[in-house]
Amino acid sequence: MNFDKSVALKAGLYGAIAGVVLALLSRIGFLACIIGPFGWVIAVGTGVLYTYFASQAATVEIQEGAVGGAIAGAIAAIAQALVSGILTLIFGTVQAASSMLGSGDAGSAAVVAGATIVGTIVGLFVGAIVGAILGAIGGGGYAFIKNR
Repeated sequence: MNFDKSVALKAGLYGAIAGVVLALLSRIGFLACIIGPFGWVIAVGTGVLYTYFASQAATVEIQEGAVGGAIAGAIAAIAQALVSGILTLIFGTVQAASSMLGSGDAGSAAVVAGATIVGTIVGLFVGAIVGAILGAIGGGGYAFIKNR
């Protein structure tokens, strides 16, 4: 297996850019319900992109496509989850906490802020795992189709 780290990083960065754009566009109310569910497509597409880039130099085996796709998909998913979590923290939590602080409920404001931070951290881990799984499916599946 000739796994290429630089190709995985390149595909992961392209996927990360797409994930960041999706996370930013998801903050627009009417667009969120349309494009929000397509986050998984970015992870699968990033895995496919790894196999596509790697196959330009040599034939890509299914295992290599799956491993490279998993790494690239995880990179893309982490970037998307991080930006989405930060935007949620800024726009949702800050507004809620400032409203609670204004009404004199400091304890609830701290709980809301803490829960959002913990949720963002958990989202990063879950996003990395799901992104890696979907990226492996995309990369390995595309290598399988391409080698037929």
